[in-house]
Parts: sequence; structure tokens; C-alpha cells
Amino acid sequence: MGRSPAGGNRMAVELPLIVSLNCIENPSLEREALAGAAAVEHVGLPDLSGGRIESASAVLIHSLALLPRSAQRRLRPYQLVLCLGSQDRAVDSALAAELGLRLVHVDANRAEEIADTVMALFLGLVRRTHLLSRHSSSLSVSGWLGSIQPLCRGMRRCRGLVLGIVGRSASARCLATRSLAFKMSVLFFDLHHEVKGKSVIAFPPAARRMDTLNDLLAASDLVSLHCSLSDDTIHMLNAECLQNIKPGAFIVNTSSSQLIDDCALKQLLLDGTIAGCALDGAEGPQWMEAWASNANPSKSPYSGLVSHNVHTVGVLFME
Repeated sequence: MGRSPAGGNRMAVELPLIVSLNCIENPSLEREALAGAAAVEHVGLPDLSGGRIESASAVLIHSLALLPRSAQRRLRPYQLVLCLGSQDRAVDSALAAELGLRLVHVDANRAEEIADTVMALFLGLVRRTHLLSRHSSSLSVSGWLGSIQPLCRGMRRCRGLVLGIVGRSASARCLATRSLAFKMSVLFFDLHHEVKGKSVIAFPPAARRMDTLNDLLAASDLVSLHCSLSDDTIHMLNAECLQNIKPGAFIVNTSSSQLIDDCALKQLLLDGTIAGCALDGAEGPQWMEAWASNANPSKSPYSGLVSHNVHTVGVLFME
């Protein structure tokens, strides 16, 4: 007896499965782009035992190193693991080799998302929205208005601020475009000279190139890092370099944590040289939490720390 047409149709439309593992909760764009070629599903950490990860042909993740061990063990050598947002590629690649996994970094295609995140972090720092949100949730409506004024002190207007971008990448260009729309001035420092034969990402014409990193730091109210980790960039913002930073500046780093000397950065926060920072991970994962818990509350110069479960983004606000 032959197979029924319905059964034949089911076989005909069976597609490879791509699983977004704890990263893209709503993969509607991916489904649309891969319609007819693959099925795309999101699997959260509570759903690891459902068997969908093991049956996938490809798995999308933010970072292999940041996945719980229980999730790492679900991945299989026959799968293609696509890493969308690794802080340190070398760490993820070494772990993939240890686990026998095929891992590919595809960070370049996330330029818009990275720029959105950086812009949101800067707006939170400049407008102190984190403090306002936390304060409002702890008070009744009647007491909120009377107590909000002290928290608003130190807010800055975006218009007229100077953004300094370190590195030349697609995400850096996207950030420059967004910042210009907010009426900011944009400076950038290109670490590498133009390589003949290679295409160079062009910044908007209104962005101005700076000759040295020190000049950029001295002129910028906001500093954002968009560099890959290499022998030339490791601890590029060290204690000596950070002496040139403009007092009251904010720093955002969504690239490798090893671009910044974390001890030098902590000292700038403690002595009030910079107004705050937002870090997409830190060289020692617990350094901010340990510092916060050991600090003397009566002398602490910062007003709070918040961790977001994306890449453990730590945001420090100064009074």
C-alpha cells in the first residue's frame, strides 16, 4: 500500500530546525528570512529537556562561555553553533574546541542591535533613567514627585554632547548615525591605517577623525569602544591612557572586557574622574559586585549598580 498524499506532503515540507537558545526570544525576522528553507524556534533555559536542541541542525547563541553547563551539554558535534554576540571570541572558540563543537562567530551582522544597545546605555547614563525607575518603583505615587528632584540633578541634555568612538566597524558607524540624530558631535579614532585592497567602513561625513586616542579621550563626553581584541588593543585603555579622559565623561564598552584595565577604571570611578560606565562584561566577572559590597556606603561615590541578563551588563552611576 503506498504512502498517502497527506503523509507525502508532511515528508515534503519537513525542514531543518534552527534553535535560538536563550537569545532571540521572538525570531520572527529569522523565520521570515528562512521561510521554506528552515524552521526557527526559540528555546529558553527552562525548556532544555524538551529535546528540541538535540534535534536542531543549527543553534543560535549569544556566547558559549555564558551558557550554563547544562545547556552546553545539550549541544552536539554535528550541529552548527552560531555565536551572535561573543565578548571574547578566543574564550568561546577554545571552549567549543574542548566540547568538540563547530562554532562560527557572526557578530558583524548585528551592527544595528549593538548600536541600539550602546545608545540605550548612554541615554540611561546621561538621563539617569535607571535611578528614576528604581526610585519610582519603591515609592507610592503620592511620594514620588516630591522626592524625584534630587535624582534629576546631574542629568544632561544629549544635544551638544561629544561622542568619541574608538574603532572603525559597522556598529561604530551605526552608532555615529544615531548620535548625530540626537544632535551630538561625533569623533572617531581609527586604530589601524587603511589597508590597501580592503574596503574601509565609512563614517557619516559629519563625524571627525582624531589623530590620537588621547586627543579623542580629552575631547569626548561619551566614549564607546568598538574594537576587536588583539595584541595591539589589549588594555588599550590603561591607567596612563585614561589620564587623558575628560572629567565627567561616561564610558561604554560592548566589546571585549580586556580592552580596558579594570583596576584603572575602578579608580576613576572611585575618585570621581568619570561620571559612570556601562560594561558588557568585565575582566573579572565579580569585580563590580565585590567592590560594591565592600565599599563603605557612607563614602561610596556611586549611586547604584544594575546587572542585566544579556551579557551581564554592569552599569555604574556616579553622584
